[in-house]
Amino acid sequence: MATELNEERSFSSLEEVTRLLTGAEGKSFREIDETGRGLSSGNKGSLGNIIEESVLHYPVNSDKEADILVGDTRYELKVTPLHHVGKGAKKKTTAKERLVLDIINYLNLPDEEFETSQFWEKSKNIIVVYYYDDREDKKRQSRLDCKIFKSIVLHYDADDLATIRKDWQLIHDKVAEGHADQLSESDTDYLAACTKGATAKKSMRKAPALDDCAEEYILAKQRAFSYKASYMNSIIERALVEKLPQYRLPMEEGQTLAQFVASMMGRFEGRSVAEIAHELGLDVGRAKQSKAQLALRMLGTKSSKVNQIEQFQKANVTKLKTIVFYPDGLPKEHMSFRQITEDEWSDLSNPRSSWENSFLYEFFEENKFLFVPFDSPVPYKSHRPNNDILRHSFLWNMPESDIQQYVKPVWEKLHELMMSGQSVHYGRGTNLLPGASFNNVCHIRPKGRNSSDRITLPNGETIPKQTFWLDRSYIAAVVNNAGCQK
Repeated sequence: MATELNEERSFSSLEEVTRLLTGAEGKSFREIDETGRGLSSGNKGSLGNIIEESVLHYPVNSDKEADILVGDTRYELKVTPLHHVGKGAKKKTTAKERLVLDIINYLNLPDEEFETSQFWEKSKNIIVVYYYDDREDKKRQSRLDCKIFKSIVLHYDADDLATIRKDWQLIHDKVAEGHADQLSESDTDYLAACTKGATAKKSMRKAPALDDCAEEYILAKQRAFSYKASYMNSIIERALVEKLPQYRLPMEEGQTLAQFVASMMGRFEGRSVAEIAHELGLDVGRAKQSKAQLALRMLGTKSSKVNQIEQFQKANVTKLKTIVFYPDGLPKEHMSFRQITEDEWSDLSNPRSSWENSFLYEFFEENKFLFVPFDSPVPYKSHRPNNDILRHSFLWNMPESDIQQYVKPVWEKLHELMMSGQSVHYGRGTNLLPGASFNNVCHIRPKGRNSSDRITLPNGETIPKQTFWLDRSYIAAVVNNAGCQK
């Protein structure tokens, strides 16, 4: 090695660390790798090892303490990718993935408090090394040729830290109460409990059981504390690139996002669309978008989209869903989400693809939705949108148990069909794809009436583009349950 190893992992100042990391900016990992570690290790973790050994010149370690000591303060080093999305003037830099922090020890967590927890000890001081990974062909393009962009010391503002603290407490309480097996990334806003090695048997870990359970322990998927990619995007905008204009909700200090939604929307419960619009000075038409705009105005923002609101963006609240219930207790239609892309169909045909790493699991595991339900006093044929009455609005994420029970079988059926290479016999009455009667909760079918909007399956068959949906009776149960719990 060109420089003697720092066996103590000790540095005199952050300036010393920053100087060493700045020297690596603009260079590829291949260029700075002094040990050949990148060539001998194909995993993503080797990039962090290269920074440790060849830039900061200390030996790779696997102990529980944070990586380096600066004066009397320990810092954790994290190496994480960025990528570019969009083209031309709309091109922007975003986080490519979540930032994984520390494996959750289910047995120790119940006895911890936030300030002295293992998570916070390793996460309160973090140095993040960003690199760009814009590879289009990962089989032919090596990760070693990705270039280091910039390093920052992660700073938490007061609002973010309050949310992270609440997220940690929610995860803590769920584990302590015997529900570690029901953790989901979308339970929380910024800090998540992400799956880690979910397909391997060794990834199952002991966790406390319910108090009245005969067994002392249950088994739960191995999970790690992580900052959501949506939260990391806000860090990037704040520290690395010019921040795009956003609306910020007028939340009170210490208030959670769910509490804010309940308090703001609760003021208008039981009132008609026409009455609410009149009070807010908003002209609403008949379109669904009008109700969505009304909902955003009730939240105190003039934003036209959920993803333009800072706190929603950080918490990965990606959709605002307005729902109209009729006197029979059901909405007229099932609820659509998004189309399945060509790459996702291709992945379904890959024998090495797994449910835990699938786009469908990721979508429901990571995303939250703002549900804004209304009651129509008359049946659909006599429906007058401005007479609809607002019900209890709330943030919703699909429970882990429902994801496993209802969404997983849809993915498994699609995976089986795509791997077989057989025709899906697309057509009325012959379609082998999981439709509305598949399990009465989750299914796929087209959205809209444009028959020319088609996609080619891995077997060469061309069918209309498919969107995944949740059944209207399931949505009704979700809304009714939320109303009972408020």
